[in-house]
Amino acid sequence: MSATAATATATGAAPGLLSPALLSVEEAARMRAFERARHDALAPTYAGFFAHVTAQAIPPLLAALRCGPGVRLLDVAAGPGALAAAAAALGALAEGVDLSPGMVALAAASHPGLRFREAAVEQLPYPAGSFDAVAINFGIGHFPRPAEALAECRRVLAPGGRLAMSWWDVPARQRLQGLFREASAEVGVPAPAAVPAGHSNLRFCASAELLGVLAEAGFTAGTVAEHAGEHVLPDVEALWQGGLGSLAVTAAAISELPAERQAAVRAALDRHAAPYLGPRGLVLPVAFKVASGVVR
Repeated sequence: MSATAATATATGAAPGLLSPALLSVEEAARMRAFERARHDALAPTYAGFFAHVTAQAIPPLLAALRCGPGVRLLDVAAGPGALAAAAAALGALAEGVDLSPGMVALAAASHPGLRFREAAVEQLPYPAGSFDAVAINFGIGHFPRPAEALAECRRVLAPGGRLAMSWWDVPARQRLQGLFREASAEVGVPAPAAVPAGHSNLRFCASAELLGVLAEAGFTAGTVAEHAGEHVLPDVEALWQGGLGSLAVTAAAISELPAERQAAVRAALDRHAAPYLGPRGLVLPVAFKVASGVVR
């Protein structure tokens, strides 16, 4: 992946990406149950498709964490476990947690030398100060109460410990999800019934929101670096099948539609994806951000 990085200093969120209201305890529990069930269902297909996209953020995350021999690292929302495995390959003492039992089983099977545990990010099963580094690869936008989640990550970090997390850039620059969003909007696809209205997985596309939630959770020296690359697929059918097997909220929304409206979304996706088709196949820009902070 070719990438460029720059420290973000913006203080304003982009239009439409403002912080949502804090979810209630009941709404947060409902969102957590949705995420667990969806990622259980998606674990096998996610690993075969979307894990190759999210893996692009692993090198900059590990660099932000200064990962190396002897570093005690926790991979939060570990999914198939690729980040923990990459950290271990650098000599770190790495392990992972995930809310989804299906993802934990997949990670353990894929990386039998590493430990993976089922846990909600708000209740990590470790004593205070257990780790030198916490990584969250594309998890922050799935957490029902993000500041609470990061505060728990801070608790398990030793003084001087670092947290680094990745999240997607705006849909106009992150076209894999952006194309699905545009096709769904054209057809008028409603959000999944199980997702609380106050939850927004676009919130952390704004650098100011990433910096703000780090500060709210008690981290200092917050920075955000921007990265841009691409993901190449053979055709739109590969995008359609891969997205339905990987994108938790989007795929759930589409799957709740009757067959004729699903077909309308697919037709809209074909139209929106057409400008990205060429001799190499479907070449999609992939842009994301890596935010980091320090425990003092």
